[in-house]
Amino acid sequence: MISGIGTDIELINRFKDKGNNKRFLELIFTKKEIEYCSKKKNCPISYAGKFCAKESIIKAMGKKLPFQDIEIINNKEGKPEVFIQGKLNKKIHCTISHSGEYAIAYAIVEKNGK
Repeated sequence: MISGIGTDIELINRFKDKGNNKRFLELIFTKKEIEYCSKKKNCPISYAGKFCAKESIIKAMGKKLPFQDIEIINNKEGKPEVFIQGKLNKKIHCTISHSGEYAIAYAIVEKNGK
């Protein structure tokens, strides 16, 4: 059963200048996320996507979490996996996409079973 759904969309251009702002990056993203994004040819796309994912997760969970408590790591197949406070959360499903000037993410949170 689904307990929450969230989405977020961002202009990729918002992350072009911020990609060089170490303070901003460390406030929003984990070390692993920064490593992943900085290796990409067009890193603002990756930063925008991961930011959207974090925002959509917060909306789906219905509670404010520090951005650093949410980590989005792509598995071997490229699928985003959600870690909350360092632990893989299999009850949160997330997808990220980007096209043209925008990045978007959706998150679904499953309700805990009995």
